[in-house]
Amino acid sequence: MEVCFTTGRTFFWGGMDRDSKIKISVIVPVFNGERYLGACLKSLLNQTLDGIEIIVVDNGSTDNSLAVVEELIDKWADKRKIYFIQESKQGNSYARNLGMKHAQGEYIAFSDQDDHVERDFFERMYGRAKELDADVLVSGYQSVDSNGNTKRIMKLTDDYWSPFRMTAPWGKLYKRELIEEHEISFLPVNKGEDVYFSFNAYNQAERLFSVPIVGYSWFSNSESLSHTQHRQINENNSILPLFDKLQESLYPLKTIKKEYLEYFFIKTIAHETMFCARGKPIDVAYAYFEEMCKWIDENYPENERNSNLSFFTPVGEEFKRRIFITWFWHMKKKGTIKRFLSLYVKIAG
Repeated sequence: MEVCFTTGRTFFWGGMDRDSKIKISVIVPVFNGERYLGACLKSLLNQTLDGIEIIVVDNGSTDNSLAVVEELIDKWADKRKIYFIQESKQGNSYARNLGMKHAQGEYIAFSDQDDHVERDFFERMYGRAKELDADVLVSGYQSVDSNGNTKRIMKLTDDYWSPFRMTAPWGKLYKRELIEEHEISFLPVNKGEDVYFSFNAYNQAERLFSVPIVGYSWFSNSESLSHTQHRQINENNSILPLFDKLQESLYPLKTIKKEYLEYFFIKTIAHETMFCARGKPIDVAYAYFEEMCKWIDENYPENERNSNLSFFTPVGEEFKRRIFITWFWHMKKKGTIKRFLSLYVKIAG
């Protein structure tokens, strides 16, 4: 096994030759992750696919995350490549971008510190990526709670819209050559940095595929600090900086179709409104909705005529979600959203 410890600009190398064939570089950003990090890394170390490099980027942890990594290094000597980077706390975007700078794999993948993957997940993903010569390969996932119970399974179909349902960076393979050639990186914003990365990769990918593989388990914690913070409505937590950056980076569009990008913004506004409205004064929630509507009306003035506002499209979207988005946008057109939000806030609390 190869191990690299780095703090700032000081590198300490040991182990086997780094120039040997690496198929996938898996980047794991870490911040105070001792509780679940061990299980996450073990699931990566136990993969059936050879040629996996694991890049752990510690983002200023103050707990025992380093001890967890060191313990696994001792147990996995000569079996896997682990590259460990220690930096001051600068956020997930910085950590992932730093990890990509050190990646040597044919493909790049990501994992969050509290998630895990099935033993053959990357073998199946890499096999399909090679068969399809994929620039980006997108899989589904299962959502699990703290007890390991499955809350939801998302299995993707081979449709144009399916990759756009998966905006998180994990559960995918990105060809490293594509990422480096187009200098695709994570955006240092408070909300949506993963969307920015994924969509810019999608837009540059001539061969983008979704596959019905479900081998990634995402730990969904509605009580986490980050989840609570993302519900706040204020200037620092607005989704609009992401919208602006997407518009700036994606145009002129290459492989993403305008009608689908517009639909993504519509869908995001609907979900952002519902997500942030709970527990807020109706005037505050509605003002945020109006800000987002102003943005889309200025950038996509024909948004209310989007062809995907239908119970039958886009193909690949869940039926119940199509109904919700279409119904929500119809209320926007009729000017009845505030009345609906008033009722929603009272019921949902």
